[in-house]
Amino acid sequence: MAHTPSLPELRQHLANATDLLADACVKDLSALGRFNAAYGASHALLTAAIKMRGHRPGHAKGHRQLLFELLDQLLPAAAAAKPVLSQAHALRNKAEYDGDPVNVTPALVSAVLAAVANVDQEVRLAFKTYSANPPGGTR
Repeated sequence: MAHTPSLPELRQHLANATDLLADACVKDLSALGRFNAAYGASHALLTAAIKMRGHRPGHAKGHRQLLFELLDQLLPAAAAAKPVLSQAHALRNKAEYDGDPVNVTPALVSAVLAAVANVDQEVRLAFKTYSANPPGGTR
């Protein structure tokens, strides 16, 4: 659906991602906790990315899936992150909705963190450009 975000709205998504990434890097947390935090950061970043393109995800079933499917179109320079984050999304859904056990390994957490770092860099570059000249002057 069409949406013109305010800069404070986008800043909040970026702040949420920053906090979640910090949590995901805490070695004393469980692998599942770190995975969930990294996944949450990716979702916040992709939400900001799609909003900067003039849309917002709906609330219908599959709205999160759409963000991960569009990753390479929203952030072409972060396209390499798409397979890892799509896998993370699928695992998160199996655990969240189906109650399936998820084997979250340190290697998986590292892969997701690397993918999220790539997305984070590209979203922040896009935000810098967007905030310099927001549509309708929505500062």
